[in-house]
Amino acid sequence: MFRNILLTSFIFLITLCEAKNYEINVNFESGFEYKSQEEFVKKLQFLRSKREIEYLINNQDWIKDYSLRYKPFKKEVFISIRNRLPIFILNKEFFYDEELNKFNFDQSEKDLIMVRGPIDDVKEVLKLIRVVESNSSIKFKIESIKYSYVNGWDVKSNNILIRFGKELSEKKLDNFKDTVNYLFEISRIPSIIDVRYADGVALKYGE
Repeated sequence: MFRNILLTSFIFLITLCEAKNYEINVNFESGFEYKSQEEFVKKLQFLRSKREIEYLINNQDWIKDYSLRYKPFKKEVFISIRNRLPIFILNKEFFYDEELNKFNFDQSEKDLIMVRGPIDDVKEVLKLIRVVESNSSIKFKIESIKYSYVNGWDVKSNNILIRFGKELSEKKLDNFKDTVNYLFEISRIPSIIDVRYADGVALKYGE
């Protein structure tokens, strides 16, 4: 069996061939970084028909889109694949991309936002990420988001705890934005930003 992996400009090309099977050329346009991709490549090596190849591809939830081309009169196929790009992991079970497409978390080591809790609406997670990380004054990089029935939404970023409470109202989100602008002006970053209160924002400095 022959296997060659060529990396050029973050594009991975894998060629697989076996005597009685198709020679399969796979181009991973988004890079080769998930365990799911490794498993996919292993399974490709043993496929013997077009139907088997197409069935395997269509059952990979991490594939965003692909193109498939067969070389006429030869048992050779060219596959080009673009991966879904996850932005957070929910309860160590599923990846989610920016369009909130869900696909299985395969324990790949990724620098992604870890989200935990009994979350029914993942749109709320995306809303928090956009509000916290889109601020131009202070660059927050979210490490984790936790939801609990007791405390509501807690966001951990750059050693700062941001508490939003159980409801993500527009008033709370606006209060957070205004507070960040204020903190930028005074050049003081607290350890806790608490926007759960109806009458304002609580700031805590130090441990």
